Amino acid sequence: MSVTRRSAKLARYEELRAQRPHLFHNPDGGAYEILFDRADQDHVSDEAAAALRERGRPEEYGDVGVAYEDPYLIVVRDAVRFPGGRRGAYVRFMGADPGTNAAVLPLLADGRVLLVRHFRHGSRQWHWEIPRGFAKQDGDGATTAREELLEETGVRVDDVRLLGRVCTDADFDEIYLASLPAGSADGLVRTAGAAEEGIDEVRLVPLAELSRMMDGGEIDDMYLLSAYALATAKGLLKP
Repeated sequence: MSVTRRSAKLARYEELRAQRPHLFHNPDGGAYEILFDRADQDHVSDEAAAALRERGRPEEYGDVGVAYEDPYLIVVRDAVRFPGGRRGAYVRFMGADPGTNAAVLPLLADGRVLLVRHFRHGSRQWHWEIPRGFAKQDGDGATTAREELLEETGVRVDDVRLLGRVCTDADFDEIYLASLPAGSADGLVRTAGAAEEGIDEVRLVPLAELSRMMDGGEIDDMYLLSAYALATAKGLLKP
């Protein structure tokens, strides 16, 4: 049973490797070498299984390959060689869709920024954020940014500007700036999609207030903080 189970996880792993080779590349001088030989993978799985049994945990938790997958997220458990030569496992996450995940900083001509108040299941807390989300149907970052802005705020824009990228566990997410036309954010209300995602408020915030919120610790979303830093560095945020 364990051989069949591991083979199934590794078969899906090899599919991902073929579809997204850049995520399985071993660069020259990299700290962790991903091991693709089945003997190495079985060695890592066997060691993990033994340790898990001692702790009374299911041994399949230690299998190398695709550990979990749903419509949004894939959890991969790689067999790796660490810098000292020891073989072990490293877990990472990637989006289920191969497109580019993105966040977007919505900015009005008068300098106000559009924020959403979002409840995050992982932290079990509310956070002030900018619209962001996973790619859909292999979409590029600009498409993702426009779709998330529309879905979370009801505001439609045609053009967005790339500010930069932030590194996640497995890949990069792109950060965009959306210059909102005058009047486009008047009468903001939550969309049905936003309410379903856990967004309970959409707010226009002047830059001075946004700076105060950051200084006071009210802003802890890495995408908003990254967007603010990138836009400021490019001279695009001016009180």
